Amino acid sequence: MTAPAGRHGAAPGAQPLSEVLREAIGLAEGPLSQAKWAEQEIAAAIGRHPAQRDLLFHGFALLTPTHALMSTEFVARSHFRELLERLAIGADTRPGTAAEICCACCDASLTAPLTSAVTGLYLRMWAKAFPGVPVTDLGDHYEAIEGSAIDVLETSSRRALTRTDRTLTTITCTGVHHGEQVSCTFAAGPDGQRPTRRPRATARKPTAAPAGADRSVRNSEPGEGALGAQVVNPGGQWDAPHTWEP
Repeated sequence: MTAPAGRHGAAPGAQPLSEVLREAIGLAEGPLSQAKWAEQEIAAAIGRHPAQRDLLFHGFALLTPTHALMSTEFVARSHFRELLERLAIGADTRPGTAAEICCACCDASLTAPLTSAVTGLYLRMWAKAFPGVPVTDLGDHYEAIEGSAIDVLETSSRRALTRTDRTLTTITCTGVHHGEQVSCTFAAGPDGQRPTRRPRATARKPTAAPAGADRSVRNSEPGEGALGAQVVNPGGQWDAPHTWEP
């Protein structure tokens, strides 16, 4: 049963239909834009690694935003680009990306003052993730003072931000890419048999922390741990379900 309509076709006290429609469009634009950026980054990655064209095409399944800040184009693109580069060269796609570490540092900075080492990590990851968006020239200063601690934090943060499901399992391809028939490595052959080839880099374990690494980082809250304001809390927000799936 529908609610009684008002003079303009909406229930009394309800939002006008035009406002509801604008809100719905706004909610959809985020995922649609992210999907477009992902496709563009895949095309660029194929240009860099043409021999991995088929693998990179199916790499779309890995390009899931993991933080609200990835609604910003340059943040999402950096995240996608790093994952695609790893996929192309056979590296592990599960550990955290530089963009993910920057997002975690941003969250931590809103909770407690960052230590010198974490600030150095933030600047290092920013330079790697967003080289076209410079923010300060103090990175070398922090590297000179806290370089070894930053190395430990980078390894620990990438490990703590690992997403175990961020891998390509056996790929199933119909032989059609973007509506066009193609000769895909992962498509079934004329005999109906699918290739046994699996994507590379799915069997590797996340990189272990170097000797002396602060292993408490993995389960620490921002502001806790031997190095002060830590970067990640893998038992919290980073284990939440993805908000967008390609």
